[in-house]
Amino acid sequence: MNKFFFLLIFIMSTFNISYSQIIIEMNNINGTYQIPCKVNGIPMNFIFDTGATDVTISITEAKFLLKQGLLDKSDFIENVKYEIANGDIIEGTKINLKTIDIGDIILNNVSASVIYKQDAPLLLGQSALSKLGQYSINGNQLIISTSDIDAAIICGF
Repeated sequence: MNKFFFLLIFIMSTFNISYSQIIIEMNNINGTYQIPCKVNGIPMNFIFDTGATDVTISITEAKFLLKQGLLDKSDFIENVKYEIANGDIIEGTKINLKTIDIGDIILNNVSASVIYKQDAPLLLGQSALSKLGQYSINGNQLIISTSDIDAAIICGF
């Protein structure tokens, strides 16, 4: 009887994890969805941007992370040029972010770009979103299927 009970619990927990969803509330601010995240442990609000190639942060956030010891020289990869939505070419630096926490999901080693403007928007782009696997948006809710998450840790299960 005990073996049956443990087998039943195991099957139920496996089914629950395999077909679970994580729902994250986003904030609609001036027509854009912003999502609360933590970058290397520091809270930041990102614009949820499926059209952005990379996660982007401004030079202001990069300097803060550097001063806090949350970025180091090994995280800086190369200087690059980017074409932004209006067609302008801007300079930036490709970096590696050790972690981005999105709700109960921790993404590791996310490629990001530092934009050399103090007021550049924080964009949560495809370098992070592609690691989430299958997701959908329903109103202001980001719904992530936990069975498809790539290279992430799910907390709370």
